[in-house]
Amino acid sequence: MTPAFLAAALTLLTCTLALPPPAAALHRLQTHTGKRPNLTRSPLRIRLTRAVLLAPPTALATAILGPQALVSIFAITAVLILIANQRAQHQHQKSTAARRTNIIEALDVLAADLSAGRPPIAALEGAASISPDLEVAHAAAKLGADVPTALIRASTKPGATSLRALAAAWRVTEESGAAFAALTERLANSLRADEAIHRQTESSLAGARSTARILAILPAFGIALGYALGAHPLTFLTATPPGWLCLAAGLALTTAGLHWTTRLSRPEAPHV
Repeated sequence: MTPAFLAAALTLLTCTLALPPPAAALHRLQTHTGKRPNLTRSPLRIRLTRAVLLAPPTALATAILGPQALVSIFAITAVLILIANQRAQHQHQKSTAARRTNIIEALDVLAADLSAGRPPIAALEGAASISPDLEVAHAAAKLGADVPTALIRASTKPGATSLRALAAAWRVTEESGAAFAALTERLANSLRADEAIHRQTESSLAGARSTARILAILPAFGIALGYALGAHPLTFLTATPPGWLCLAAGLALTTAGLHWTTRLSRPEAPHV
């Protein structure tokens, strides 16, 4: 087994395992464009297909650049992808929390307007000015469409699951004539209590997440310490077959550790 072949195999395997499968948004886009996605394909089959497609360009790049340059490019790309993934998860958590807060504020406005005697359509307009997730429901109410269905569709966004409870309250009001203002006020109070618990949980998990990030960057200090002692760790990692194995194993373990810590420290969204 030549060094070039081993470098190509390691690069191909890591790229195949690191890149995520197509997201659900891509399936919806293909559906709208007239292409029916094959939802029966398993993630393993998708990754095997990707490996077959990546094999020729990986072999060509290894032949042109050489194994050391290709492994170096691969390592830098893997680290950048890992950093971008962590930042994307952080931004996703922030946007989800902001959406939950906006919906609670919108429900407060909706309950206040309903208690003041405004009709539900006019009250929804004021609530939609606070939370954009209620704009579709307001448009459905103005057109005489099914408002609960519009709310349920809007609840599929991260952080908007509480709109399912609002849809249920709207439907109960239509069918039984219950006071929609009282139901909305109770729903807002319940969501506010759940959000307080959610924030306490997030604060308690912040230390574990910070520790995981610190542990993930410790290998960089190890490399710097190696150079301080007169060694050449990067040359070993990028120019020798044992170094390639160590580099691939280190990146894989770091990625798995961060993913595992994120899964363990992810609090459950509040349910109503």
